[in-house]
Amino acid sequence: MTSFLKSREGILLLRRSSNVGSYQGKWAGVSGYLERDEIPLQRARIEVLEEVGLDAEDTRLVRSGELLRAFDEQEGTVWTIYPFLFEVQQGSIRLDWEHTEHKWISADDFRSYETVPKLNEAFERVRWDLSFVPPALSETETAVTALGRDRLHGASHLGRNSIRILAKVTSVSTAESNAELFRDLLSFTMKLRRAQPSMATIRNLTGMVLNEAGAARFDLTSVDEYREAVRAAIQRVMENSIASAEDASRNCVALLPGEGNVLTHSYSSTVRRVLELATKSRHKLTVYVTESSPGLEGKQFANDLAALGIPTRLIADSTVHSIMADVDLVLVGADSILADGSVVNKIGTSAIGKAGGQSGVPLAVVCETAKFSTQDFLGEPNRSRKSSST
Repeated sequence: MTSFLKSREGILLLRRSSNVGSYQGKWAGVSGYLERDEIPLQRARIEVLEEVGLDAEDTRLVRSGELLRAFDEQEGTVWTIYPFLFEVQQGSIRLDWEHTEHKWISADDFRSYETVPKLNEAFERVRWDLSFVPPALSETETAVTALGRDRLHGASHLGRNSIRILAKVTSVSTAESNAELFRDLLSFTMKLRRAQPSMATIRNLTGMVLNEAGAARFDLTSVDEYREAVRAAIQRVMENSIASAEDASRNCVALLPGEGNVLTHSYSSTVRRVLELATKSRHKLTVYVTESSPGLEGKQFANDLAALGIPTRLIADSTVHSIMADVDLVLVGADSILADGSVVNKIGTSAIGKAGGQSGVPLAVVCETAKFSTQDFLGEPNRSRKSSST
């Protein structure tokens, strides 16, 4: 839990004393550990009182931010940070033993101080009201809603579409400073991640863009130059994603039989590319495609494969067991790959994998590296509506 205090003088930073157990001498906000079943805001107010001597009447909660998980290499620990922003209305700062001095700094001046890990990132989640959508970006928010409702396209498509939306934000935002444009990018990154929480590609690709955008805003003085730098970053991330998926597809072709039957489930642009490349390499394959209930995106996938000249048979999900004896390989894509090697994909994938295992049919999962879930690595619960398979 980290609380930031603001006043007319700026944002409060505290230098940690030699009596604390970690990050001695580093600058921080008001921080503390949550006890079991403790409410974060209650703990935040307790810490503000203990560390700087301000009680509930002295401060006003401005906003709470979305929690942040951060890997601490020095401690070998993943921290879960609940950020809060309070406005000081009265009273003076009285430090306890945990800190030796305090400073009021500009909101843009965090880089000038040696801080505890992820302090600026935590502050940015409460610095602005990220729920507010400027009028110029209202149509872009509609695009986020559409992405959240998309049940046809695979994770690679949705990940790339998410950074196309960030490109749109960059173009139409009326921000007059680098900080304001970064605010808009951060706000829409959060919205995109909430729209499809199971898609690691969205989190990872938007994270790559945000990381570059966050660094560039301090190096460029003109907002127009900054827009161009963000556009260039988005283009690099897009090109790397496409190249990664292509590499995965080409590598996967070697796993396919030269002749035989392949079973697939749901819609995956990477699987489609694997099968296209295999056909060009003169593999003689027939592809069984499940309808993929409840969205039935398998029908569109079967049509797309047929348009590529690939022999395709559309089957009901319920018939998988009956045709498994004729299948040589189960090939699927992935929404995410978890830290333990589990696969998050369309509901029904787990049952198909188990049916294949019972019949001695191997299962192959093909995806780009952007689908490896940093979210799961950092200990965030999987909020997917989809099934997991190994």
